[in-house]
Amino acid sequence: MTLLFPEKKDEISPLVFSGRPPTRFLAPGRRKNLRLENVKGFFLQDLSETKEDNFNVFQTKDFGLIQQEYSIDITNRLPPNATQWDHFRAEILRLDREKLTKRLGVLGYKVLYLFRPSESWHHRGESYYGKESWDCLWTRQDGNGTAQWIDAELTPTGIEGAKYLHKAWDKHLGNTNLAVPELFLSSPLSRAADTLIHSFNLTFRNPRPPSPVFVEFLRESFGVDTHNSRRSYTTLKKKYPLFEFEEEFSEFDPLWTSYRDETDSSVLHRAKIFLENLFLRRSEMFIAVATHESVIKAILEAIGHRQFSIPVGHMIPVVIKGSWFHTGEPRTEVERYKMFYKKNRNCTELDPVTDPDAEPEVDMDEFD
Repeated sequence: MTLLFPEKKDEISPLVFSGRPPTRFLAPGRRKNLRLENVKGFFLQDLSETKEDNFNVFQTKDFGLIQQEYSIDITNRLPPNATQWDHFRAEILRLDREKLTKRLGVLGYKVLYLFRPSESWHHRGESYYGKESWDCLWTRQDGNGTAQWIDAELTPTGIEGAKYLHKAWDKHLGNTNLAVPELFLSSPLSRAADTLIHSFNLTFRNPRPPSPVFVEFLRESFGVDTHNSRRSYTTLKKKYPLFEFEEEFSEFDPLWTSYRDETDSSVLHRAKIFLENLFLRRSEMFIAVATHESVIKAILEAIGHRQFSIPVGHMIPVVIKGSWFHTGEPRTEVERYKMFYKKNRNCTELDPVTDPDAEPEVDMDEFD
């Protein structure tokens, strides 16, 4: 089975966070563009000598934060027992303050903790059936009668993995509340939301942290896989009462299709738009982002970070600098996201799709 969705549009507006509109900065006629770049020298994952094979961020001291001495000015402002995280946070704040005094065209700095969801039922399905049978047949079904992977939820192992992440976070950062997220963003797919909830104990923390926000462009690459289709706004609101929604979040899934896969360049395009909106609309500097493998890869590419493999249920921290640069020609329009699709998968007798327009009518709410 696949899902029935309203008619798809080839082009949709960029995501919208509450706050000042980006058109104030990226409007037609302006000669400025926004450059987003990785700031090296803070985490081991930046270094070419750090091997990604068998790198476990949760078993690495301070998530890979490089042990180093910071400026005398920072050291003198902190107590003698200050941790590396105290120094790191103070350095990021110093860099951000500098933009006001040196007029370097710097918009600001942000630290993103990019989380990949824990094990979900579609991982089990692919392991059970094998890659070819999974990619060409079973990934297009809502389940197999025993397990269900439409908008795949976490397995019991995945839930325990996310809870372990919470313990690891507490172990590394303690109770200082320094460098902890000020903003929580999530893909609207269940496995991402549940990973975020368990990882930060959002349901039971006291005081209650800021409400996490669902962001459409943080979803896994769109395609024929039912585990990458999302539930309706109404269902998500009922299922995740802690969460808020970005503005213009549609009732039904406007992006998923049962017969085409999104291209890597399309994922990169929306990752860039997400980052631009994040810098232009939000003032928070330390941000937890629950997203997916393809989006994490795209974000790393967009900021010039080396590609670094992120296993299921793991995280990578990045420091991003946003700055303005002048272009030769004035902008003619505000950039909009346009979806690009790959050709059909190389499937033969296993491929159940014969008519791209034939989509069985199944309502997502039926599975709640």
